[in-house]
Amino acid sequence: MAKPRKSLMRCLGEFTGHILKGARTPVSQRQEVSRSTEESTKDGVTLRRTTIDEVELPADQDPRTTDHVSE
Repeated sequence: MAKPRKSLMRCLGEFTGHILKGARTPVSQRQEVSRSTEESTKDGVTLRRTTIDEVELPADQDPRTTDHVSE
């Protein structure tokens, strides 16, 4: 049995919903600091480990207006 096709208006409504969801979702200030990959192979089995270091600021903090604390 064939699935009934979605109407054009249904497709446009779903598309608009995806766009609005993306616009309403809060953006986090995340920056990748470093990425390292280690790889080893033994007996035909490959082990790959990737480490990603990121810095994430709170959502209510603007990085351009933040006072930097000197140590």
